[in-house]
Amino acid sequence: MFDIINNICYNINKFTNIYILTTINWEGSLMNAEERRNFWNTLCSLSGEDIEKDMQILRESIKYPRYLYRYRGVTPYTIEALRTNSVYLSTADKYDDPFDTFLHIDVDALKQEFVLPFATKEGTEATFKAVNNLVGFEIYSIESFTKELLGNITQSFLQVAMALRDTTRKDIWSACFSENGFNETLWLKYADQHRGFALIYDLENKDNFLCGKQAICKNCMTANTNISLYPIYYADKPYDATNFHKLVLADTLERWTAKTIPPELRAELGSGCWEKEKISLIKKKCHEYDEEWRILSNSEVKKIQWIPCGIILGLRMDEAIKNLVIGIAKMAGIKEIYQSFINEHNQMDKYLLKEKYSAH
Repeated sequence: MFDIINNICYNINKFTNIYILTTINWEGSLMNAEERRNFWNTLCSLSGEDIEKDMQILRESIKYPRYLYRYRGVTPYTIEALRTNSVYLSTADKYDDPFDTFLHIDVDALKQEFVLPFATKEGTEATFKAVNNLVGFEIYSIESFTKELLGNITQSFLQVAMALRDTTRKDIWSACFSENGFNETLWLKYADQHRGFALIYDLENKDNFLCGKQAICKNCMTANTNISLYPIYYADKPYDATNFHKLVLADTLERWTAKTIPPELRAELGSGCWEKEKISLIKKKCHEYDEEWRILSNSEVKKIQWIPCGIILGLRMDEAIKNLVIGIAKMAGIKEIYQSFINEHNQMDKYLLKEKYSAH
């Protein structure tokens, strides 16, 4: 089962995510809720028949900001990432939100759809005949066949649904950013209560994106990997991945029986293209304050190299830690080092550090 699910996810990865960060043209303005909704509706409308055309349509629905921010606490892991200009990607099962990249599957609807053919004698006989034709030999009697399928239906559906949900969360690699560098909640949550820092990434500066531009890149697994940058859409209504679940069931049946699913059924289920994006790029509306953007990778890429244009030091950063972070940032080639502060309007702000803290 897991091999089948992974194969489907691999095919999705193979066909989508076809552009890299260096092709982005930023607009400078931030996407509001309506614009994010338009992006989501555009994503959900894509057919998957012409991926390049789909990608062009999707990109036209996105307003890229000039800057993105990544909040970090101070740990050996984040200091090493700072030193090496690394953006580490992780799988969704490692995220703090258990509903992130969560497959919402309508199990009741699936069960009802499965039971429906058994509602009449004619339907039961037709289903029995179809299954026998699919497997290539007669199994059970019609009575034992019906009892076996209906008796195990709940357990079977739940088992496949849970396997798909868990495997998909472990298969999708991503890194998270915000379009707001002064988000107080994110400073508390991801920058160790203002004791950490926020990295600033400039989408206009293509030179700072290092992947594919260095001699060592040709031997890196990222060499033939594309990454994509998308906004997150926030909604209380989740994306219904039930049809994707049916696609997995169909592939499972084909593997087990070595028979081909009827073309009309395969056409109804679709190719599975864009499912990864739909699963990954929607979060509950209670997270809307994150103003999140997300990099998605089309394979198991653990990191990319991207030089931040600046770094903002937290309000509560210890002086010794501050000196360490500044030193590492300067070594990494980060040009602008800022200190956060609370301005006269009682809002978070930043000023450029000079003299002994200068990165120039």
